[in-house]
Amino acid sequence: MSDDWPTAGTLLASRYRLTTRLETGGMAEIWRADDELLGRPVALKLPTNLTASAAELLQLAWKEARTAARLSHPHVAAVHDYTEAIRPDGSLAPFVVMELLAGETVAARLADAPLPWREAAAVGAAVADALAAAHATGVVHRDIKPGNVMLTPTGVKILDFGISAATGDPDDDETGRTFGTPAYVSPERLDGRPAEPATDVYGLGILLYEMVTGDPPYPVDTWEELDAARRYPPAPLPADLPAEFRELVHRCLDEDPAARPTAAQARDRLTALAPPARGSRNAGRDPVGYTAGRAPAHTVALTRPRRRRRPVRAAAVGLALAAGVTFVVLGVVHRADEPGRAAPPPAVAAPLSPVPSSAAPSATAPRARRSPPTQAPLDVDVALRRVGAAVQDGRAAGDIRPDVATDLANLLRPLAGASAGDVADRVADLRRKVRERAAEGGITADRADVLQARLTDLARAART
Repeated sequence: MSDDWPTAGTLLASRYRLTTRLETGGMAEIWRADDELLGRPVALKLPTNLTASAAELLQLAWKEARTAARLSHPHVAAVHDYTEAIRPDGSLAPFVVMELLAGETVAARLADAPLPWREAAAVGAAVADALAAAHATGVVHRDIKPGNVMLTPTGVKILDFGISAATGDPDDDETGRTFGTPAYVSPERLDGRPAEPATDVYGLGILLYEMVTGDPPYPVDTWEELDAARRYPPAPLPADLPAEFRELVHRCLDEDPAARPTAAQARDRLTALAPPARGSRNAGRDPVGYTAGRAPAHTVALTRPRRRRRPVRAAAVGLALAAGVTFVVLGVVHRADEPGRAAPPPAVAAPLSPVPSSAAPSATAPRARRSPPTQAPLDVDVALRRVGAAVQDGRAAGDIRPDVATDLANLLRPLAGASAGDVADRVADLRRKVRERAAEGGITADRADVLQARLTDLARAART
């Protein structure tokens, strides 16, 4: 996409009128739009990856839309449409149309404090229920993490099927494009095994662990750090948590996929530990704090939130992009039944049995773990545009005072076309400016974190 397309007011596919750009990242733009045919607000996801081929972009967007739509489950954000727009240069820009709702991610909620264990169990039960439905249709999500689980006024929803795969699909990506975030990748994915449901159960274990401790088992940012961290076991869960909860988390995090429970078994155990979340067919009361009394936040969560920083809160809807860049998708969950679904889970915990898995190797088989994937270096021009977009979005959202936004834009403008060395030299000045303006209240803390992360990417791009 060019720098001036699309803009607010652009009409796509003779139907969708863009109103507000909610977020911009390395792979996608998320827009709020009006569906002029049906007269309703929606969320649109448009790719921005100019380095990918047109065929690749079309395939990725189509696959994600088809996967989410085929699930047709109340715990998955509804897909309204998939189509293509025509850019000014005549090329096609595929986009997905999703429902638009309000809420916040678990990652945003954890910025305040870890969740009480009963609340974590209720959230986990809803996530496990959605995973069980996905696995029943042969879909493996492969990117379960706090940033991809939404808390809405009416329930919990899994987001982002951008790197999902069919059960049994080969996991042969050596670039890291479909690996997601290092801290949330299962060991079998590094072993190169075909896609299997147990991978999502491992992600559920990480989610439960982080909800009650505030950090994932391996709080790392890079693949190299993950490789080093996995040489040691994660820190034990707090001893004051119920033994049943700790046991379930440990089983979900077992290095051997065949030793983990199924998503359905995890759902039943979590439901027995805590009342079902609001919107559940069994909910007699509101057991968790996110379903009442919490006002929606005002900005959209960004890509690759760094550990130990406040994640940006979410209040608008967008569909997460494929190829490792995650955006917030807001949706609503009602724990309604699908035709043919099993009866409600029992009030007592079911025994945890291993997951049947034809892909699991024998106990004596050697495990040839591949090297951590390497991510393609970020282009300087792309990194610079991402910094500029963060400034523009921050001003539009009220996170950056107008005069401060103008000042930052003026500092960024000379860097377009500058040498990599000049760009690297100016990053330190920009970092200092962001810190100063944040200290005086001209930039919110969350937006300052975003800007500093984007500047880190810019500096890295200038060095490569």
